[in-house]
Amino acid sequence: MNLKTIVIFYSTLFSLVFLTNCQTTARVRASDPVNIPFIKNSANECYYLDEFMPVPDGMVTGKSGILSLRYYSYKAANYKNWSEKYIILSFYSNDDRCWSLFEEYYRADI
Repeated sequence: MNLKTIVIFYSTLFSLVFLTNCQTTARVRASDPVNIPFIKNSANECYYLDEFMPVPDGMVTGKSGILSLRYYSYKAANYKNWSEKYIILSFYSNDDRCWSLFEEYYRADI
């Protein structure tokens, strides 16, 4: 991966995360939090997301150079040691099949 691709990737990621955090609409609480399986934050891990991820409340997809990006958001989810939190998981892929977790966020104020 060259420097230009890395810069575009981080710029796109920052922009999407910033836009997601700027939402100030009414708070909606899901009745039952979904359980998200444990996912390692490592480039050496390969996940076939379409086969096991719970349906997200929101999903953003895009491209940054040769990388495909996905952002899953859950209004109420149990993930790792975060229970009943607003969770955002970002993934990247070179082939649109095998995805690696890039970053994970939670918001306690939702």
